[in-house]
Amino acid sequence: MEEYSVLIAEDDFRVSSIWKEFTLTIPGFTVTGEARNGNDALGHLANHETDLLIMDVYMPDMDGVQLLYEIRNRRFLTDVIVITAAKESKIIQRIMRLGVLDYIIKPCALERYQLSLNRFLTFRRCFVKEELEQNELDELIHWKLEQRSESKGLPKGMQEITMERVMSCFDQNPYARGAEEITRSTGLSLATVQRYLRYLVEVNLIKKELTYGSQGRPEHKYSKA
Repeated sequence: MEEYSVLIAEDDFRVSSIWKEFTLTIPGFTVTGEARNGNDALGHLANHETDLLIMDVYMPDMDGVQLLYEIRNRRFLTDVIVITAAKESKIIQRIMRLGVLDYIIKPCALERYQLSLNRFLTFRRCFVKEELEQNELDELIHWKLEQRSESKGLPKGMQEITMERVMSCFDQNPYARGAEEITRSTGLSLATVQRYLRYLVEVNLIKKELTYGSQGRPEHKYSKA
């Protein structure tokens, strides 16, 4: 599996540690640095190839708009996700014009964070191809969570990309697996995995069976129907 390098630019070390912990819940990502200000972030980007920057807007030496301008001016080939308390429309507009994958207003929950990183993965996988079709561009450019769910007929609150992550476990491994094993494979929370498994059983895409472990402990196992 390809590893993507992540730099976190956040002046609050407690928040930075949370983003680092969130990042490591998704296979394929590694945090290669943490910067406490814009100049440190630029220094890291100049000396280390970085796939993704997670950044705040409010930092001690320069704001997020200035940092993004410098990143683009220096032609650093890194994608950017902004997570910040800044909700002023003028700030958001300026940052969006400089090109970011996502803009999240704090507080940011784990599932929303994971959704953003999964969008990054979708971008990278699409651009491996030499050419893209219009429907693929529509998927990338017109990214709306509710539309993605409704287009696939999923229940409210469920996302296609999360469903794909759960289903991929069964494509990779035909043998019956427990919810905790699927949680480790996908990086999703146990509650999220259990919710999606219940739905998949209801629509007969997977089947559930009760098994007993070596100590006689009952456990539900799931496999493709």
